[in-house]
Amino acid sequence: MLKQIRRIIKLADKYKGKIRIAYLFSFLNSFFTYFPYMMSLFVIKELFQKTMNYRKVWMIGGILILCLLGQVLFRYLADRFQSIAGYEVFASLRIKLGDRLKKLPMGFFSDGNIGKISTVLSNDMQYVESNCMNMIADFAADAGSQALTLVFMFLLHPYLGVLTLLVTLLIIVAGNICMKNEQKEADNMQQVNEELSEHVLEYIEGMSVIKSYNMLDSESNQLDKAFINTKDKCIDLEKKVTPGLRIIESINIIGIAALVVLGLFLYKGGEIDLFKTLGISVFSFGVFRPVRNLYLQVTRIAVMNSSLNRMEELFNLKLLDEVDTEKIPEKCPEGVPEIEYRNVTFSYEEEAVLKNVSFKIPQKTMAALIGPSGGGKSTIANLLTRFWDIKEGSILIRSCDIRNVPLNNLMDKISVVFQRVYLFKDTIYNNVRMGKPSATREEVLECLKKARCMDFIEKLPFGIDTVIGEGGASLSGGEAQRISIARCILKDSPIIILDEATASVDADNESYIQEAIDELCAGKTLLVIAHRLNTIKNADAVYKVENGIISSS
Repeated sequence: MLKQIRRIIKLADKYKGKIRIAYLFSFLNSFFTYFPYMMSLFVIKELFQKTMNYRKVWMIGGILILCLLGQVLFRYLADRFQSIAGYEVFASLRIKLGDRLKKLPMGFFSDGNIGKISTVLSNDMQYVESNCMNMIADFAADAGSQALTLVFMFLLHPYLGVLTLLVTLLIIVAGNICMKNEQKEADNMQQVNEELSEHVLEYIEGMSVIKSYNMLDSESNQLDKAFINTKDKCIDLEKKVTPGLRIIESINIIGIAALVVLGLFLYKGGEIDLFKTLGISVFSFGVFRPVRNLYLQVTRIAVMNSSLNRMEELFNLKLLDEVDTEKIPEKCPEGVPEIEYRNVTFSYEEEAVLKNVSFKIPQKTMAALIGPSGGGKSTIANLLTRFWDIKEGSILIRSCDIRNVPLNNLMDKISVVFQRVYLFKDTIYNNVRMGKPSATREEVLECLKKARCMDFIEKLPFGIDTVIGEGGASLSGGEAQRISIARCILKDSPIIILDEATASVDADNESYIQEAIDELCAGKTLLVIAHRLNTIKNADAVYKVENGIISSS
């Protein structure tokens, strides 16, 4: 239990002060909660001795009101500090994770890890955010309450204190064993949740293919199996944790009975008076409640611990190295190529997909890459943007090794036009303005005109302020492509990577897109992945890429 608390405190970083203040208020809340139980002994004694008077009644009533007000006040303060700290901590962690995801190699995203990222962000972080701060407050309150009851029992009689301490330790040992056994099941359950997320994402993303091949029943059955597997794992988790929880409950009940019996023996032996015996009989039913409540949350703690492990796994992933020792100059030095590949060798796994690749692209010229599918053309382009890092050799832009350049500086110099366009669920204006966040409305409109977008934008209900569907779903492929080109025109980078944008569009859109590309590429350095022969007719150099080997063509 303490291990989990320390992990959360470490995670809180600069917000740990607020959590520690919440500790204090939770402890004070527990004091005002349990003090009336302790005062009941005084009330019983006064009633039996018939010494109760109006002054004492008013005093007892005032203390009870004070205790109730203390509970309300300190519970409010504890909740306020822990809730604020919780939201601040996880807002900061989500931003931090987003920053780290930007610096991961693209290989991580293409290796089936989208489900993992989705589960960590939507399930794990949400679960820990919802539960961890309450758990910390409950731990502080329960630990404080258990300490108070332990002191109180020692004050009543040392034997009662020793018995209370032994039973408390027994519950702690049983709870820790139960938690240890539970952890493996919690890890499995979180893994199943991740697999379920992957199945759901795959089902939704592949819906068009599933429908076109009439595979709705078979794919739906696969998804149903994933849901059933998740349900079964959750039930198994509850079945396996229940016996341990019943043991904790049994120890609690036996401990209560033992306290009452010991109190009676002490009374019969003249060790304690009648009033203390009655007080023990009343008070014993709540003596072990704090520690029992703490360990009855074993499932929640185990799942939270598993979620923390998965979060840390993402945060500990190796990022692309950023040395930041160089910056790409604003102007290309005379006699220096804009882009240069020097003896580049690269592999995704074991087998090299690029072998000793070397070539140069002078400033404001066009180099085209041709060759069979899978030969390495796209890999060459992706390495220029550091989607992956090379194993051997070097890639230079304006004589600067891109591994020694800050990623922001590198990406400022490069624009990429992909065949598969992605637009965000936002206005056309905001989608284009991503290329240059400081751009004015007039600049955005001018780029849209250059990209030949105005013919279809003028037909939309709100023009450039029309919200388009996620991924550009409400636009045709050619229209989405032209908006992405407008975004690149606005960015105005000196280097353009062009994965031939007209390869998968209809003839009507092809001429518009080609005109837009001509606007984009004017005065730029181009690296083109060519799929059609007419694309390379204006190329200054053509390189054939086959089996990872490059040659002039």
